[in-house]
Amino acid sequence: MTGPADFPAAAERAYLNSASVALMPRPASEAVAAWFADLAEHGTLHFDESAEERVFDELRTSFAGLIGAHPHDIAVASSATALIQSLAWALMPGAGRTIVTTDVVFPTTAYPWARVAGHSGATPRFVPGPGGVVDEDQLIAAIDDRTAVVSVCQVEYASGQRYDLNRLADAARRVGAFLLIDASQSLGSIPFNLVETPVDAVVATSYKWLCGPFGAGVLYLAPEWQERLDPGIVGQRSHAEIWDLRADRCVPHRDARRFEFSTMAYGCAIGLARSIDYLRTVGIPGIFAHTLALGDRLVAGLQELGWELVTPQHPDSRSAIVSARLPEHSPEEVVRHLGHAGVVVSARRDLVRFSPHVYNTADDIERALDALRGIT
Repeated sequence: MTGPADFPAAAERAYLNSASVALMPRPASEAVAAWFADLAEHGTLHFDESAEERVFDELRTSFAGLIGAHPHDIAVASSATALIQSLAWALMPGAGRTIVTTDVVFPTTAYPWARVAGHSGATPRFVPGPGGVVDEDQLIAAIDDRTAVVSVCQVEYASGQRYDLNRLADAARRVGAFLLIDASQSLGSIPFNLVETPVDAVVATSYKWLCGPFGAGVLYLAPEWQERLDPGIVGQRSHAEIWDLRADRCVPHRDARRFEFSTMAYGCAIGLARSIDYLRTVGIPGIFAHTLALGDRLVAGLQELGWELVTPQHPDSRSAIVSARLPEHSPEEVVRHLGHAGVVVSARRDLVRFSPHVYNTADDIERALDALRGIT
C-alpha cells in the first residue's frame, strides 16, 4: 500500500512486528529528527514559550480527526500509562465497587486500577481468557450494578482478539460504568469513530499501529467527564495558563487538556501527529482490509503447516494480529529461526505473534511461511 521511500526498512526484511514496535513513515521520522536537532543547536531561540504552549495543537487536531472528536477533547502526555494512571486516581472507585477487565489484558490497562483499588477498597474483576481468548458474553455479564469502571483493550495484545465495542458501551452505559478503551493495539489499523461507538475514554500509545516514535501517549475524554474529574497527576501544564507560575494556585483547563501535566520530549508528539496524518491519507479502512487479507493468507499457510491458531477467525473478532502455537517448539525458538531468515515477529505468552501493517506485502507473508517450512 505504500512506497519503499516511505518505509525503507520494509524493503530489507519482512517486518511483521507492528504490534510490538511499528516502522515510522519517513515524513514522521524526519520531523522528529528536525525538532531535536533544532532544539540542540538553538535552544529556545525557535522553541520559545509560545511554541511550547502550542506544541500539542497539531497532535490534538490529528488524533481528534482520526477518531471523530474535537481537539479540546484530547490530552497528550509522554505515555499512555501516565494517562491511565491519572484517570484511575481521578475516578478512584470506592469500596463495594468493581473494576472489570480481563486476565489476558496488557498489564498497563489493569495495573493502575489495581493500584487505586488497593487504596480505595474497590475490587478488580478479571474475566478469564483460557488459552488466550476471552468469551465476550462472559465479559459483558461481568458488567453489573456494582461495576464502576470497565478497562479493556479493543484488541488483546497476545491473541489479537477484537471486542465488539458497541456491546461493551451498551453494557457499561446500562449500569452507569465508566468505559475506558485502550486502543494501542488497534488505532491506526482498525477504523474507529466516536459517533458510531461512544465511549468515555480512549487511550493509545504512539509507537505501535500509529507508527509514531516512543515517547507520546494520547487520551480522548468525553465532554461530560471533563470538568467532573480532577486528574491524578498534575504539573505545570495542568494550569490553563502554563506560564502563570504561581505555586499557590492551579486553575485547570475546563476540557481534556487538564490531563496534560508536564514537559516531555515534545518532538515525539510532533512526529506522532505526522504519522497519524500519513495513515489517514492512506486511509484506515483500506489499511484494515489490507492487513486482514495478509492475515488470511498467513492463517491458511499456518494451518497447512500444522500450527494451532489462537486468534479468533470470526470476522467480527479479527484484527491485524495473527497468533499461533507450534507444538514441540517454543515461541522463542521460532522467533529466532524467523529472525535468521529476515522475518521479524514476537513471542508473547506461549504464542508466536505476527502483525502486518500498511507497509507489508503478500511477499512478506510468503517469506515467513517459507522460513517456517524449515522448522516444521
